[in-house]
Amino acid sequence: MEYLDEDMFQPLFSYYGRPSISPIYTFMGFLVQLEKGYSDREFEEESRFDDRVKYAITAPRDFDGIDAVTLHDHRTRFFNSDIGIKIFLQVLEQAKQAGMFSEGNLHVIDSFMVWGKSARQDTYTMIYQAIKMVLRLARLGDDISVEGLVILKRKDYDKKLKKPEVNWDDEEDKKKQLDMLVKDALALVKYIRKHAKAEDPDLLSACKLLERVATQDVEKDENGMYIMSRGTAKDRVISVNDPEMRHGHKSSSKIQDGYKAEIITGGEKGELVLGVKVDAANTPDGEHMSELIDEIEESGHKIDKLYGDSAYCDFEEIEKREKEGMEICVKVQDAVNRNGLFTKDEFEINLEEGTVTCPAGEVAEFDKKKVKKRKKTSVNFSKETCEGCPLRDKCTNSKSGRQITIHKYEERLQEQRKYQKTREFKEDYSARANGERTISHVTRHGGRQSRFVGKGKTGIQILMACINQNIKVVMGHIINKAKKPKIGEVCPILA
Repeated sequence: MEYLDEDMFQPLFSYYGRPSISPIYTFMGFLVQLEKGYSDREFEEESRFDDRVKYAITAPRDFDGIDAVTLHDHRTRFFNSDIGIKIFLQVLEQAKQAGMFSEGNLHVIDSFMVWGKSARQDTYTMIYQAIKMVLRLARLGDDISVEGLVILKRKDYDKKLKKPEVNWDDEEDKKKQLDMLVKDALALVKYIRKHAKAEDPDLLSACKLLERVATQDVEKDENGMYIMSRGTAKDRVISVNDPEMRHGHKSSSKIQDGYKAEIITGGEKGELVLGVKVDAANTPDGEHMSELIDEIEESGHKIDKLYGDSAYCDFEEIEKREKEGMEICVKVQDAVNRNGLFTKDEFEINLEEGTVTCPAGEVAEFDKKKVKKRKKTSVNFSKETCEGCPLRDKCTNSKSGRQITIHKYEERLQEQRKYQKTREFKEDYSARANGERTISHVTRHGGRQSRFVGKGKTGIQILMACINQNIKVVMGHIINKAKKPKIGEVCPILA
């Protein structure tokens, strides 16, 4: 980290004095925390007594260590600045100078889940905690009288309870308590909005959150009572402690709460992280693909070929990049049918004729002009055709007949599905595994579990974990290069 110096951090501190501890030490200390999983208190102890930690943060052996308060203060300053981005780019520049980029660079895009710091909360708890949060902020306001809050039916909001008192074994009591909580929440929202000042953003923001958690999971019955609604609300808040967390899926069977990081790796072996974006866990894969590519190329790292899994099979983006000279190697997901019936792949689609032939040999037509204009269309096999078909039980349960959707990029889908069955594709696509290996290193050393609340701070943590990964790769490359004997020299190991 030879390019780190005090001047880089000077804008973060007062010009009328120097920080008691060098910000270089605290910045490197944060990287050590991510690498080893230390808490602030654990790092404070290690920085005093472990010479390896002192060496890692570039401090002398007689260094007295970094106390947790100073570490927290400096980290807050780092989070409120762009110092992380600057150092991230400088590490990549050092990698370039060390010769870690060549014409054969391996670029891979992928994503991974980042578990949130806060726990998932049930509806009762979220409403209860959100009401207490609003009351806590309201009591700080001069224009909002606490006496005016007698509109609330429940009288336990001043108790030190994390959850409302509910008899969870009694369905009637659960319904009654839910109705009371929702009505208290909505009454409080109405009262606060009437009396609060517009200059009180924290209170109004808490009020908005309260209204959201109070209404996202409920509906009114015929008696005007609030009951739990069926299904799950779109983009549902799952914690009032961290309202930006979301439910996320990396597989159909496993739900994970928190955030999702989208990442592009590069370098000769795909070991370096070139760009990363963090968003809510329910964000679709590929959401930041275009943004990441643009930022990486603007920073001077050209991407000639990019590998990705089926989540990144966005032909609109692919064609845009192909016009720019970039090749994108992705795998198209095979057609599936959740009911175990014939998939779309078992139908013969003729784009030139505008026909679809089913497994029983029946033919239906579609508007081929729409497909040529890149518009999605569909093919319907009539009710009469399907009713008498001997393969009906294996094809459709619909009373109106089988329907097949023709994708606006159907021709490219067919071509890609044929190509990815070839040995050539399989050998080429196997290189994508190097990106997964890099992600494994990042998640194992500070990238899997968020240490902070909120998308912003979590994003900076993941960026720092990526800086840590890049530093280790660059230093390893430099050390190995220094050990490698030049032509004509005797290897020091054999000498």
